[in-house]
Amino acid sequence: ADIIGKGIPAALCMSMIKYAMDGLHDQQLMPKDILRNLNHIVERNVDPGMFITMISGIYDVSQHRFLYAGAGHEPGFFYDREGEGLLDLEAEGLVLGVARHVHYAEYRVDLNPGDAVILFSDGVTECRTDEGFLERSQLKGLIQQHMAKGAQDLAEAVFEECLRLSNFEQCDDHTMLLIRRSK
Repeated sequence: ADIIGKGIPAALCMSMIKYAMDGLHDQQLMPKDILRNLNHIVERNVDPGMFITMISGIYDVSQHRFLYAGAGHEPGFFYDREGEGLLDLEAEGLVLGVARHVHYAEYRVDLNPGDAVILFSDGVTECRTDEGFLERSQLKGLIQQHMAKGAQDLAEAVFEECLRLSNFEQCDDHTMLLIRRSK
């Protein structure tokens, strides 16, 4: 999730989201339902000038299936080891807090051995280089260069490369999550 805003109001908003998610834990909801419930909370309780982007997902380790829904958040990538390489994930959905009655689409990715799902915050693609913001295609290239590495090493290598490209000036959060099926 990412809050549009800075400082104490954004921190309070993120705390509210975390608290609300903790309350949904026992309900075992699907990702689209989690976003719908959070949207009701945000729409009623957050200043109209603020909104939240988010991806909610569940990885089923027994079936190697990732179910997810998006609310305006930067879509991640799916790495198809045997097929087409690094593909854009679909993640359409309205940001949280803008409208009262929103239904979120749910997506599914089945992972074969070596496949991966890569999610990241907008701070990764908003890395400022000498030419402007880091393009998705550039990020895709960075990730592909390091796909042979373990998950932690890949994330660290991409982070270090983004720092280098931005002349070591980090302007926003830089969060990356990688789910890779081993066997």
